[in-house]
Amino acid sequence: MASDEKHVCDADSLINLHRHFGRTAFRVLRSLAKRGRLKLPEGVVREIKRGTDKLAKLVKDNERLVAVSVSQDVRIRDELALLERRYGSEIVYVRQKYPGFWKSMAGRQSADAQVVAVAKVLSMTAVSDDRAIQLACSLEGVICIGWAEFARKLNMAKQLELGI
Repeated sequence: MASDEKHVCDADSLINLHRHFGRTAFRVLRSLAKRGRLKLPEGVVREIKRGTDKLAKLVKDNERLVAVSVSQDVRIRDELALLERRYGSEIVYVRQKYPGFWKSMAGRQSADAQVVAVAKVLSMTAVSDDRAIQLACSLEGVICIGWAEFARKLNMAKQLELGI
């Protein structure tokens, strides 16, 4: 991975990294945070901090390094409002209609649009497997990768050798 590449993650990508890679994920994420290469919108920070597991502790301990205040940055706030108007209820991709950001379980409290807004304004790569985030990123010209690709870029995912 390029040493200056920066990523903004949704909550599900962090949960999957934690589930699959445990301590390795924590070590790598902490390192990225310290180097300013990992950011989380305030909605994602709130969502993760509601938990009581090690991931919640990691985010709490590194909050000042990773949190991006969507409400305080006028550029991100304006972009967020635009993205929610465009993709909140539905996303039209070519000729197909898909559920928008607000169709998730979190509804209008969803942090999905925040992930796209932060990635777009701060020229970062979004990390999400959520279809609404991926489609909005595609339409907005923002690079978006899934959590497994993120793990591969960070050298966490390695193929096991077959003992044949």
